[in-house]
Amino acid sequence: MLSGRRLLSLGLASQVGLVILVTTTLSFFGSELLYKRAETELVASNQAERIAGRLVLADRLVSGLPSDARSAAATHLSTDSLALEWKTSDSLAHSISDDMPMHHVRMRMVELEPGLAGRDIRLAEDPGGGIVGTMRLKDGSLIAFNTESRTVRVRTLGNHLISLLLLTGGVLIATLLLLRALAEPLRSLARAADRAGIGEPIRIPEEGPEEVRSLARSVNAMQARLIALVEDRTQALAAVSHDLLTPIARLRLRAGSLPPGETRDAILRDLEEMQAFMTSILGYLRGAEPETAKPVDLASIVMTIVDDAADTGSDISYDGPDRLPATLPPLRIRRAITNLVDNALRHAGQARVGLARGEKAIRLTVDDNGPGIAESDLATVFEPFRRLDASRSRESGGAGLGLAIVRRALEGFATVTLANRPEGGLRAEIVIPVD
Repeated sequence: MLSGRRLLSLGLASQVGLVILVTTTLSFFGSELLYKRAETELVASNQAERIAGRLVLADRLVSGLPSDARSAAATHLSTDSLALEWKTSDSLAHSISDDMPMHHVRMRMVELEPGLAGRDIRLAEDPGGGIVGTMRLKDGSLIAFNTESRTVRVRTLGNHLISLLLLTGGVLIATLLLLRALAEPLRSLARAADRAGIGEPIRIPEEGPEEVRSLARSVNAMQARLIALVEDRTQALAAVSHDLLTPIARLRLRAGSLPPGETRDAILRDLEEMQAFMTSILGYLRGAEPETAKPVDLASIVMTIVDDAADTGSDISYDGPDRLPATLPPLRIRRAITNLVDNALRHAGQARVGLARGEKAIRLTVDDNGPGIAESDLATVFEPFRRLDASRSRESGGAGLGLAIVRRALEGFATVTLANRPEGGLRAEIVIPVD
C-alpha cells in the first residue's frame, strides 16, 4: 500500500492552489482590461457631454454676435479642459480626418444635444490623447475646439499594482485555508495508509467531497478485508502450530521409553527441534498482537530478564539505571528484549545489556563477543525464517525467527538495528523515541 508521505508527495494541494492562483490572476487581468475599456468609454462619454454642451452654447452666442466680437466670445467660453476658437477658414476643418473611432463620441453628443444632429461636426484624436474637432456654424464659419489630453488618460495596469498585490495575497490566504480544509480527509487517508498492518486499523472519517468520501469508504473496506484475511491465515497457522505441540510432547514421552542409544537420542533431538520451531512460530505470530501502552519501569523489566538468564548460569550482565519509567506495551517490549538476549547467549555464549535515556530516545543495547554478521546480511537477517549458516550453527536450533520476532514486536513504537562492534562481536540496539 502507498505510504501517506508518498501519497502527499503527488502535490495535489499545490496543483489545486496553482490552478486557483492562475485562474484568479487571469480573471484579474481580464477584468482589468474590461475595466480599462469601460473607463475609456466613460471618459469619452464625459468628454462628449462637455463638448456638446459647450458647442450648443457657443453656437447660440457666437452666431448672434458681429464678426469682430466672435473670436473674443469663443475665448471667453473656453475652460481649462476645453479650448474654443472661432475660425473663418476651412483649412482647419479639412485637416481633421474625422476618425472612425470618434464616431461613438459624435453619437453620444447627438444623444445629449439633439440640436447637433445634422450639423457638420468633425472629430479626431490628437497624438496626446485629447480630442480636436470643428463645428460649422450656420453662416459657414467654424468653432474649433480641443480638449486637454489629461482628461482622457486612463490608469494603466501599473497604477493597479497595489490592488493586484492585495488581491493576490487575499487569494493566496483563502486558497491555503480552503486547501487545508480539503486536504484534511487526504491526511487522514495518509495516516491510515501509514498505519496499515501496524496495530489496530485506523478508520478513515468519510468526510469532504464525494470523491474523497468514496475513496475513504473503499480504503476502510479494503482494510477490513485485509485484516480478516490475515487474521484467518494467522489463526490457522497458530492453531496448527499449537496443536502440533501436543503430539510432539507425546512422542517425546514415548521416545523416552526406548532403549538408550543413538536412535533414541536422534529422535529426541528431532522432537526438540520441532518443538523449538513451533514455539518460534507462535512467538512470531504473537509479536504484533495489539497491546495498549502502559506506564512501566523499563529498567525493572530489563533487570528481571537479565536475572532470569543469570539464574540459569548464563554469562550476562546489566549496565544501566535502577529505574527508568516509560509508557510502553509491556508484553511486546519484554518479548523483544528476551529474544535479543537469547540470541546473544545462543550464538555467542555471553551478553552485555546496557540501558540509557537520552533527550530524545531511550536506547537499549545487547552486546556479545561472537563472530558477528557479514555487513551485507545485517538487513536481511530480520526476515522471517532467515538463517545465516555461515555465522550461526544450525546445531543451536531455532527457526530463524528470533530477530523477526523482535522487529515485529517493536513495530509502531520502537526500532531495532544490528551492527558489528569494532572490537568484535555484534551489537543489537533498540531505540524508543520519547517526547
